[in-house]
Amino acid sequence: MDRDGIIELLKRGPIRVTMNDGSEHVIPAYGDRALVSSLSIHVLYQDESDGKWRFHILSLLGMVRAEELESAA
Repeated sequence: MDRDGIIELLKRGPIRVTMNDGSEHVIPAYGDRALVSSLSIHVLYQDESDGKWRFHILSLLGMVRAEELESAA
């Protein structure tokens, strides 16, 4: 998936991405602590253990799947 495809998914709401190492990451909706560049997604999150803000950098090249999260109904 490319940058524009990821942005379109994020505009609809949070997504889950699966990386080529098998790890999964939940990314909040576009503009809500997520920034998409041409090569990566930068995700800001608050660490539950100490409350500090940190970020993940996820490579678009290492991404094997991106899917919308089902809304809680």
